[in-house]
Amino acid sequence: MTSAEILVAIIGLAAAGLVKGATGIGYSTTALPIIAVSIGLDRAMPLVILPSISSNLSVMVSAGEFRAMLVRFRWLYAALLPGLVAGLYLLTRVDTHNAARVLGAVILAYTTYALARPAIGTPSHRERYLNAPVGFLNGLINGLTGSQIMPVVPYALSLNLSPDAVVQLTNIAFTLSSLVMLIGLNRIGFLDGPVLLLSLSGVPIALLGVALGTRLRKRLQPRAFRKAVLLLLCAMALLLIAGR
Repeated sequence: MTSAEILVAIIGLAAAGLVKGATGIGYSTTALPIIAVSIGLDRAMPLVILPSISSNLSVMVSAGEFRAMLVRFRWLYAALLPGLVAGLYLLTRVDTHNAARVLGAVILAYTTYALARPAIGTPSHRERYLNAPVGFLNGLINGLTGSQIMPVVPYALSLNLSPDAVVQLTNIAFTLSSLVMLIGLNRIGFLDGPVLLLSLSGVPIALLGVALGTRLRKRLQPRAFRKAVLLLLCAMALLLIAGR
């Protein structure tokens, strides 16, 4: 990587941590479009892995309800695994520019949902039938694009869960997916030793960004800042779709 590309990666990793700390928007969802627009999705995905894991673990430790969510949504987490394998297989078969366009479409779908904030509810008796399909689809999208947020975040928000339970449900899924992706990206040749070291060097940058974002949250109007970030992500998504 050139010095300019490394600088872009650092900016993307730091900005994603800041946004996650300030608003709770997913780390990889923010980092990937910033970095991928500049250096390509195939090079951005492995860089985000370790900083994403570190930011997710820091949130999981403070959220609580780990065991309860792990047991309740075990079939969702189990279904992530074949979905990730299928998504990684597709990633080796499609042009990475097309995968980046899919990433743009996924982020655009999420930001549209987040801005609209529809009041969608999932009846509890349907949960056991939806967990596995949601998990598989989330893994499929994650394996192909690196984005972990769809459809598990809207699904979690549609359930009658406490805020801490929503955070724990989604962050367990994110962390599990990232660990599988760490292995999968190495197997398909996207992640080697030097890239892993570069990703590792991004961990303190991510954690510092999360810490600063958490402090910044107390000084900002969270809704206004969140809306501004979502609109920026919309613009980045459109650039990915356009192939710029």
